[in-house]
Amino acid sequence: MAPALPPELTFDLQNIHTAIGYAVPDQEALVNIIGRREYGQLVTIARQYKTSYGVDLAVELDRKIIGSLGSLLAGACQHKVLAEVQYLFKAGKSNRKYETLRKKDTAIEVFCEILVGRTSEEITELKEAFTAVHQADLKEHVLSFCKIEETKTFFITILETKEEKPLENVEGAIEKLHKLLVEDKDLNGSLRYVSSLTTAQLHTLVRTYNSVHQKAHVVTSIDKNIAPSHKGEVLDLLLYTVMQAADPARHVALRFEESMEGLGTNEDHLSRLVIRNRGKFMEKVKAAYHMDYNRTLADRIRGDTSGLYSHLICHLIHQTI
Repeated sequence: MAPALPPELTFDLQNIHTAIGYAVPDQEALVNIIGRREYGQLVTIARQYKTSYGVDLAVELDRKIIGSLGSLLAGACQHKVLAEVQYLFKAGKSNRKYETLRKKDTAIEVFCEILVGRTSEEITELKEAFTAVHQADLKEHVLSFCKIEETKTFFITILETKEEKPLENVEGAIEKLHKLLVEDKDLNGSLRYVSSLTTAQLHTLVRTYNSVHQKAHVVTSIDKNIAPSHKGEVLDLLLYTVMQAADPARHVALRFEESMEGLGTNEDHLSRLVIRNRGKFMEKVKAAYHMDYNRTLADRIRGDTSGLYSHLICHLIHQTI
């Protein structure tokens, strides 16, 4: 005999099932339940929902509630790896069917956001999950969107399994990167070098480089020596990679700002940032955002989004004011 479910889990399951079952789902009830549960609780709820009702909760939410709210509710109830697999698979495709304004959210940017800054173990987990869910090879999927040879080489290297070990000869690595950026002004060589390192090695290199060259950090060196004569995707890849390595939380804070700046909000991007960065790391992101933009992340979100979608995001990041 299976052990009885905790009363609070049974209560959530019944209320979610009831809210979804209406001809017009009770979106407010779903936001109030799902938005107030921790990540681990939501994964448990989704798993038990499948056992109790025979359907995938995330799929059901996305099917019954159209648009950004439905996809955000669905993502909140997925294991993070499965959510990332779906983002990778749908890269470049919007959940907003009738939008007329597209902001930055290309497939290459989605791939960067999810694949850059990961450990070899995490990359392997994503590749295996992608194959299991979509019966396809992640590398082939990513490369099918790459039109530039340097971009293909970058993602091939990012998806390779690397030996996780400390960076050897840090001083020599700093000299090599400085030569590529400042003396040679070599965009492609710089990108090949930083992508060849593990995430931990690159973090060590960039942070140590910045402490040694305090008046010309890595990003400053790129902007001064490489950016004036190079524009486009390859430069963006280099900047993304080193900025993520320099300060991951601050970089995510910047990505939040980019998703909302200008006219209109890219809700696909905003939702993805929330789902992928839930938990303890989000506290660092919120602190970095407040420091850089002198306002809370929730305040920014409420100013650019509305209704239940806005409420759900603020609940998921644990910041309502």
